[in-house]
Amino acid sequence: MPLKRIGIIRALRPASIALDVAIACIVFLTAYAVVYDIYFFRYIPGIYEKTAAFGLVALVMLFVFSVHKGSWRYVSLPEIYSLVKVGVGTVIVYTVGAFLMSRGDNVPRSVVVLSTLMLVAGLITPRLLYRMAVERQGPFALRWGRDVRPERTVLVLGLTSGAESFLRAWRRSNQAEFQVAGILDSAKASRFERIQGVSVLGRLEDLESILEKLARDDIKVTELIVAEVSPGRKRLSDIVQIATACGLRTTRIPDIAEPTSLDENSAIEPRPIELRDLLGRAEIVSDVGRVGRFIEGRVVLATGAGGSIGSELIRQIAQFSPARIILTDHSEHNAYLLDTEMTERYPDLDIVTRLVSVRDVRRLNALFQEFRPDVVFHAAALKHVPMMEQNPLEAIKTNILGTCNVVDAALAVDVAAFIMISTDKAVNPTNVMGATKRAAEAYCQTMDINSGTTRFKIVRFGNVLGSNGSVVPRFTEQIQAGGPVTVTHPNVVRYFMTIPEAVRLVLNASAQAVDRIEARGEIMVLDMGSPVRIVDLAERMIQLAGLKPGVDIEIAFTGLRAGEKLFEELFDPSEIQSNGPIDGYVIAKPRVMDGDRFLSAVVDLRAVVEAEDAASAISIVRQIVPEYRWKQWSRQNPVPEAIDEAGKQLKAASAN
Repeated sequence: MPLKRIGIIRALRPASIALDVAIACIVFLTAYAVVYDIYFFRYIPGIYEKTAAFGLVALVMLFVFSVHKGSWRYVSLPEIYSLVKVGVGTVIVYTVGAFLMSRGDNVPRSVVVLSTLMLVAGLITPRLLYRMAVERQGPFALRWGRDVRPERTVLVLGLTSGAESFLRAWRRSNQAEFQVAGILDSAKASRFERIQGVSVLGRLEDLESILEKLARDDIKVTELIVAEVSPGRKRLSDIVQIATACGLRTTRIPDIAEPTSLDENSAIEPRPIELRDLLGRAEIVSDVGRVGRFIEGRVVLATGAGGSIGSELIRQIAQFSPARIILTDHSEHNAYLLDTEMTERYPDLDIVTRLVSVRDVRRLNALFQEFRPDVVFHAAALKHVPMMEQNPLEAIKTNILGTCNVVDAALAVDVAAFIMISTDKAVNPTNVMGATKRAAEAYCQTMDINSGTTRFKIVRFGNVLGSNGSVVPRFTEQIQAGGPVTVTHPNVVRYFMTIPEAVRLVLNASAQAVDRIEARGEIMVLDMGSPVRIVDLAERMIQLAGLKPGVDIEIAFTGLRAGEKLFEELFDPSEIQSNGPIDGYVIAKPRVMDGDRFLSAVVDLRAVVEAEDAASAISIVRQIVPEYRWKQWSRQNPVPEAIDEAGKQLKAASAN
């Protein structure tokens, strides 16, 4: 609450107390005037002394029942109950005192009854009138300068307690930038009901006819605010589609559990429905308690810490009280931003930031020898598929040799746990990026089987919503520019996960790396449900912007790019999977590889990369990853067989 407003409230409290005491005195005199006639009550002996005593008792009762601390603006049943106790208590104390001091001379029972009723009414009435005024209800409504109708007119979906609270906050606010035209609810019993002065107009299914009726009254609705209790993702998706078809933007009531600024407007401003709300599955929320016990007091190092995943990972790790966090990234800009944020948020945490490339062997070894981390999170990678197709040596230098450098440096100082972030594109790869990530996985698995001290764990990501390089930021920019939204192919499907899910996956992998010492070379994958068609994702994002796909924003198909597949896989058939998801995760055991042969291939790879021999380097990568099948994709539509195969995969995933 602003300091100025706090000062005004404190200044008004004495005035409020004085008014209550004055009301008590007026009530007392009025009661005598009613009983003794208005012309004769003034001649009652000591009437004004009695009135002063009654007012003094009322003052004491106001403090006894803490009425002076209550807010007139938010008066409700608990405050009204306290006012009743003040009224009854004042009359009882005064009456008992009068009988003790003068045996109740000139205190008839009718005065006692009238004083009680009128005092309770006198204390409650001005408060209720004030609340009605500030909430703009009734003939005394204060308009707070609202002569101009707000541009936004909204409908609220769901006759719930959340809707009632939201409407009450809207009534009280003098800064709300919208007006509420009505409520939608499916229950028949809700028809013609009103809450906070707002009427139920009908069902969501009747939205189009309701909008037409409101338009005839010159009311143009622009937004639908969802107030239903925990609507499922399917329900939310249906709501968005119905609202978008009627030209409405869809939002949700603010979550009172989420921290907001102290600005009054932000507390009632509807929040947008996020894309992750419409993924078609529940977000995986796992217990990270054991992660906290594992991280606490340890030295943690992260490569690629300035990226979208690395930075969120660091933010979560910082909450578990590590002894030290070492942030490494080759990007000066990303490292600076994260270092500034973390030092401001956690001034007591030992944070070390170093600019280092995973390609620099000497720099990495010196860094590990200096700080000797206990846990390493390896997030540094080059991941843009078409770009890596054009620059295969760069992908090999960072994704394969860079990973080998970090692994070797970790082994040299006996790191307890090493967690590598991989991708679903590493399964049966058709592109350089996927093949290099699979080779990096294989190196970590080989070291995990051979190492006696360091435990390695690999996590495979699907597409991470909102991460750098993902389709979501690109679609957002295209929608803001008015379109078109470009999709490579109508049948392209991908697995999706949110950034919080990705981070929890990595954190749980770190704890498992030490807890399950007997498990070597395992790969952890989030249970991401069924894959999502990219074109469906584009349509949902357009709808969330309050626009109609194909009408307001066009969707253009550009053809698959080099190295891209219609569908991704999470596991190779040779990887033995656990029996179903455990806590939202699926674990696969490694494929057996010849460690000596693999290490020899890495040595050869370093030599040809040093010579800038891309053809030989790719040939060696194919030896390390024999399932790597490169195919020259046309920018036109792929062959029908590939489309049919994608359809089969999608149907199979949906059936499961």
